[in-house]
Amino acid sequence: MELTTSPENSQFQKMMSDPKTKFTARKMINQISKVYDYGLKDVSGTSKLRCIDPKIGLYELKGFDGVNREMVYAICQGVDKIVLLFWFKGHQGSVNISKEIKRAKQLAPIAKQLLES
Repeated sequence: MELTTSPENSQFQKMMSDPKTKFTARKMINQISKVYDYGLKDVSGTSKLRCIDPKIGLYELKGFDGVNREMVYAICQGVDKIVLLFWFKGHQGSVNISKEIKRAKQLAPIAKQLLES
């Protein structure tokens, strides 16, 4: 699931339809499927999923294509649920993504509300 204003504005759909980014999108799907296969708790203990804020379920999905990252809202309530918030390029070796974290913290409650409705 992706947090977007409309299907036409879907970052993920744009990635899948662009030959330059389609492979990256597929690798991101494979990374997300690992979360579903092994569980949020187990995968967050690896270098592929970094917990940003456990109180609100905010994670950084990484390791799927170089410096490409995806901010995700994820919860575990019997079945793990993941909402794609937005894609961004991280800086290798740098954890200074405070601007992205601030934006994601604003979007996480919206994703939570959508999952609960």
